[in-house]
Amino acid sequence: MEHKRAYDFLYKKSLELNFNQFANHIKKVGPLNIRTSNMKFVDHLSKIIVGQQLSVKSAAAIWKRTELILKDNKYKKINEKLNKKFKEAGLSRQKIGYLNGIIFNKELIKITKKQLKKMPADDLYEFLIKIKGIGPWSIEMSRIFYLGDPDVFSYLDLGLKNAHIKMFSSKKYNTSFYELFSPFRSYMCLYMWRTLEEENVTI
Repeated sequence: MEHKRAYDFLYKKSLELNFNQFANHIKKVGPLNIRTSNMKFVDHLSKIIVGQQLSVKSAAAIWKRTELILKDNKYKKINEKLNKKFKEAGLSRQKIGYLNGIIFNKELIKITKKQLKKMPADDLYEFLIKIKGIGPWSIEMSRIFYLGDPDVFSYLDLGLKNAHIKMFSSKKYNTSFYELFSPFRSYMCLYMWRTLEEENVTI
């Protein structure tokens, strides 16, 4: 099982590099699974947009209302009635614009998870980065929590930066450092997030 191989690898690697505090943390937490989303890709990206720059609690509440609107959406193009519903759900004008750019994107609507998984990382990045509201962090979260890619490190994630200071303060925070933990850097992210909170992170 991949998650058990990741656990063994990261635990042994941490001991090998004398990161005993982190090794003890991994041992205490035990094997972690990457919990991937079963949503349609359009809905997954929409949820990311809704949650940007919000607390977990606020994002969950607004997404709950937005998800109901998306499920009932019968419109084929951008329109004011739908925008009004999004606004009433708590979305800003900017986020409404981003959401429209996603839910009416014909390429995104048609693409399957199988097709996305077959895309090389660079191609996936180029495919998604052109969509307004979707940046490098969103793409990395999609690779981890939608596609289940085991080897992604999200350098831009603030939580990971804080966890690095907590666990590896003597080492510079950069992507080169985390190459040491390939091919299980996504699992590395899970363990690092868990140094900051009790529950596993999911998107």
